[in-house]
Amino acid sequence: MGKVVIDANVFVSAAFGGVPLDAVSRAFSTGKVFLSPAVIKEIDGTIRRLSSKIGEEKSGTLLTLWRRFQSHCTILAPKGRAAICRDPKDDAYLHLCSAAKADFLVTGDKDLLAVDPGSVVVLPDALKIVTPRQFLEKGP
Repeated sequence: MGKVVIDANVFVSAAFGGVPLDAVSRAFSTGKVFLSPAVIKEIDGTIRRLSSKIGEEKSGTLLTLWRRFQSHCTILAPKGRAAICRDPKDDAYLHLCSAAKADFLVTGDKDLLAVDPGSVVVLPDALKIVTPRQFLEKGP
């Protein structure tokens, strides 16, 4: 059973189907998915920002799906504050990976994909930072 952290862009994209949905589904069916208060706040904000673009009905559906995903996750409150990523807002995902001792971080974010987990002391040795497609190919 793998431990997985999923980036906001993948969670939100999963609501529209395709590879992100397949990756999120696989994460829930084969492992344990982790969230933190900072990640929850980011996803909530992303959904609010999208609501004006996608309309109230789709926004409501997206929010319902997000709440369903969230209810199946394990919530951790990482203590990490170290700057790891070239985009500081992405450090929340890396701190969560550290606290969860995650095996995978599933993301489409180029800043996160550029991080070499082996070169960052606070990250788990087994952590793989992958795209949704790579997760489907290499995942648990």
